[in-house]
Amino acid sequence: MAPSTILLAEDALAIRDVVQDLLEEIGCDVIPARTGKQALDFLSNDPRSPPDMVILDLMMPLVTGWQVLEVIQRDPVLSGVPVVVLTAATQDRPSGVAALLQKPFQVDDLLETIQRLLQPAD
Repeated sequence: MAPSTILLAEDALAIRDVVQDLLEEIGCDVIPARTGKQALDFLSNDPRSPPDMVILDLMMPLVTGWQVLEVIQRDPVLSGVPVVVLTAATQDRPSGVAALLQKPFQVDDLLETIQRLLQPAD
């Protein structure tokens, strides 16, 4: 897998640290965001250079993951970025989301999902 940049928007420190460590172990560059506002700030800094993937918690303070998802889906450049939702809420996968993993998630499921979504299309 080629090096990828992943925006990780998760307010729970323990989960953010574990996921960041896992991603870095497989060679990804990780941009951690504690809030949806930090995620939006990163995404708006250089819209011509979006991350390769966004991992997004839906329930965050200040700006929710739902609001971040809305911005991503409305933006012509960002709408092509795969979004993996991590959530404790029981729900169906939101429209336009590449994958949904329920918390607590299995590490193997997360890694398989990330690797599958980052593989180049044949």
